[in-house]
Amino acid sequence: MWNAIFYLVKTGCQWYMLPLDFPRWQLVYYYYRKWASQLNFDLLLEKLRGQVRVKRGQRVEPSVGIMDSQSVKWGNNASLNGVDGNKKVKG
Repeated sequence: MWNAIFYLVKTGCQWYMLPLDFPRWQLVYYYYRKWASQLNFDLLLEKLRGQVRVKRGQRVEPSVGIMDSQSVKWGNNASLNGVDGNKKVKG
């Protein structure tokens, strides 16, 4: 199941186009939905991220975050009313 889900993520193919050496796409989709609703992926990614950071000589938890300030609304700036046509976001 994990290999089929990893294949989907890496290739971006549709569920029904999984190669025949994986289980049926309906079964893979069932387990994906089940595990995603139980937040298993979040826990797995959190553990993997921590292990990768330790191997790189960093602390387990990151200390800095980056935010794209162009698409974040801030303050009461009525005069800044541009439109980014690509993102479809005002600001």
